[in-house]
Amino acid sequence: MHSIDMDLVEMTLDVMKYAIDRISNVTPELGAPKKEEDLLRIVGETVTADGIGGEAAFKLFRDVLVKATVPIDHPRHLAFVPAAPTRAAIMFDLVTSASSIHGAYWMEGGGGIFCENQAMKWLVSLTGMPKGTFGVFTSGGTAANLSAIVAAREEWRSRKTDNTGLKGLLITSDAAHSSVQAMAKVIDADMLMIHCEGEYLTGKELQATINQLEEKDRKRLFAVVATGGTTNAGIIDELATIADVCEKENVWFHIDCAYGGGALAAKSVKHLFNGIERADSVTIDPHKWLFSPYDCGAVIYKNMELAKNAHSQKGSYLEIFKDEGAHGFNPSEYQIQLTRRVRGMPLWFSLAMHGTDKYRVAIERGIELAQIAAKKIEDRPYLELVRPPSLSVVLYRRKGWTPD
Repeated sequence: MHSIDMDLVEMTLDVMKYAIDRISNVTPELGAPKKEEDLLRIVGETVTADGIGGEAAFKLFRDVLVKATVPIDHPRHLAFVPAAPTRAAIMFDLVTSASSIHGAYWMEGGGGIFCENQAMKWLVSLTGMPKGTFGVFTSGGTAANLSAIVAAREEWRSRKTDNTGLKGLLITSDAAHSSVQAMAKVIDADMLMIHCEGEYLTGKELQATINQLEEKDRKRLFAVVATGGTTNAGIIDELATIADVCEKENVWFHIDCAYGGGALAAKSVKHLFNGIERADSVTIDPHKWLFSPYDCGAVIYKNMELAKNAHSQKGSYLEIFKDEGAHGFNPSEYQIQLTRRVRGMPLWFSLAMHGTDKYRVAIERGIELAQIAAKKIEDRPYLELVRPPSLSVVLYRRKGWTPD
């Protein structure tokens, strides 16, 4: 399987031709999902004792299977949060895979981790968080939120020995991303969701909720999760007043900016994130609004040592060699994954190639397009806005239409 022969060379050329065509195609074919039984009927079993051959397998993917997917970077993909990776980032994703870099430890992946850290410095600078703040790339917002919540829980447990046996409690709003609730289940923590009177969570509502807690529950409170750009509407919580409460109550303040974090680069809306610089941790997904391919999330910590205390793994097989060059930043020590690819490298290459100013312009353009779309909707009598656009999200409905 590892031999290099003419079949492999021809297969490589076919794959690279497909990649080149896909990267340079501005309007990729808009596929559609098919039922599993339909695909099985068309394609048949592909994993067999003798194999079906690379040419046959690739032809099935190219002619059938990829057409049963929806390209998330299609110009007319307006659902969910689309991806719009730069061609530079896509190309370097190929390089990242081909280079086979293990990105857990500097000993093995120092050069690639250096690239990631260069990109991370820029991300951290967008938040305005204090000196010493840094972060690490994850598989996405879910892994980033989990990593931050675990760090918060472990910091709380380290304060008192009594906390070790307690089940933690965290507070968020009912507009928070589903991953926050899911990750609370993963670490077996209770979660209290605030139903906001307005469109976003405020410090006043948070304080009122904390005041209503019984003393035993107040002792269990270890984190508050705010949102910097909700998935459904692009709404940002009142971060500054929430920070006031978290500081007063001595509670870890995490902000989920998985979608909205890219807007920190846009001067026109950065004021909406006032208070983010006071967070203990922040989640940002470059694969959403920073033009990276899947999968690329990031978690940023104000105090990296607290994250290391929570996530660093011990084992004889993890001991670092004594070679001086083997010692450096180890991403595995700051998030839940040990084995990891250097998923921040495509972002680094795109930033290095284009410069951060072009990123700012592109993000501002996304915000401007949302305003243009809103104006076009308002100009049409058969449409109406559900609410004014926020960041790049435009919610509207067709008048008179039922869900059917």
